Amino acid sequence: MVAVPLPRIVARADGLRLLSARRGTARGARRHQRRAVLPVAPLGPEVILVSALELDGFALSVGGEALVNEVSLELAAGRTHAVIGERGSSKTVLLRSLVGMWPENAEVSGRLRADGLDLVSLTARERLAARRERLMYLPPSGREALNPVERVDRHFLDVCSVRAGWARARRRRRRESLLAEAAVDLTKLGIADPDRVLASIPDELSGGMRKRVLIAMALLLKPAVLAADDPTSGLDVTISRQILDLLAELQGNEGFTLVIATQDLGIVAHYASTITVLKSGTVVEHTDPATFFAGPASETGAAMLARARV
Repeated sequence: MVAVPLPRIVARADGLRLLSARRGTARGARRHQRRAVLPVAPLGPEVILVSALELDGFALSVGGEALVNEVSLELAAGRTHAVIGERGSSKTVLLRSLVGMWPENAEVSGRLRADGLDLVSLTARERLAARRERLMYLPPSGREALNPVERVDRHFLDVCSVRAGWARARRRRRRESLLAEAAVDLTKLGIADPDRVLASIPDELSGGMRKRVLIAMALLLKPAVLAADDPTSGLDVTISRQILDLLAELQGNEGFTLVIATQDLGIVAHYASTITVLKSGTVVEHTDPATFFAGPASETGAAMLARARV
């Protein structure tokens, strides 16, 4: 848990992020769009706010058990959003749903648009294609997500081949350039010796290093939306803060939308633009940090804040 003092009232002046003019093909435009940060006021008529994620009555159940209950939200593009709640609140289920990751036997209804795609109307194959190029999920544990017997460089090559649908021959031709890109991304994440990390297997790396590897893998294909599930899980305070600062810096530079599921209100206070409070798969509060820390409107939010301040 990140040990960060919680503000009583936070005065925020969040900037608005706008899509730049599109270049090249429609797919290329989505993958390479950049957003400029502008002051909140005044806004001219040319300003268009873009929602990266839109949910309208989205519901998900498995085996007759409701896990997400008719959620309606709009999350702006290019910002950092926090989903909080107690254990068992379906934070992970909702987070995975935002990038189209739900079980094959799940029953879904309503509308869920991610980066312009209505995920509910897509087939499983079409959702997979979207995740290959636009939507990325960052699991909480590097130990569980990485193959313990494969070198890290192979993980990067596999990510590119699976997500981009590249044939083995193309992957071999691009091997050197892909690993060079991976080394650059690892360097951005504070790894001074990326070649050693790429040549290592996961168990030879610390928890913080494995987390950095996962982030670099997720960012390699320039996602529009990155869903980070408890990104500081298993890390000490210092490493947690480093990881979050690096994520925030990369988010600002690359312009992707970051959604974080967490129970840590220290993370929320310092990194989030919006807060969504879940209880048993139902949104009980959706607000900005200033309003939340001044006094949560939901019992769940109030209980979490009271414990954080003890």
